[in-house]
Amino acid sequence: MKKDINITVGKNIRTYREHYGYTREKFAELLGVSAKFLYDCEVGSVGVSLSTLKRICEVLGISADRLLWEEKTEKVELSEQLSHIPPQYLDKVQELLLKQLEILALADQGTKKKTRS
Repeated sequence: MKKDINITVGKNIRTYREHYGYTREKFAELLGVSAKFLYDCEVGSVGVSLSTLKRICEVLGISADRLLWEEKTEKVELSEQLSHIPPQYLDKVQELLLKQLEILALADQGTKKKTRS
């Protein structure tokens, strides 16, 4: 018999996995589990361990509460996603974000120049 908590968590795992564009096979690979096990989790046949739950949250960049309670699928804030980045990557992520902001600023300047012409 399936437990309600396993069904809820499994449904939420699948929702977020699909939202971020992961196939079941790719996501299972990132988690270090089999695709069959991931499927069983997603349909609520089995529950996930705390270590697997933590890994899922790390890969998706979300907090565990998004998986533990009924659907809470509103937009995931950038600050929540960034909070799950391992410390050794934070400098690189900050550098990449700054470069992206520079690109956006240049694109915005180009758009403003075209509208004035």
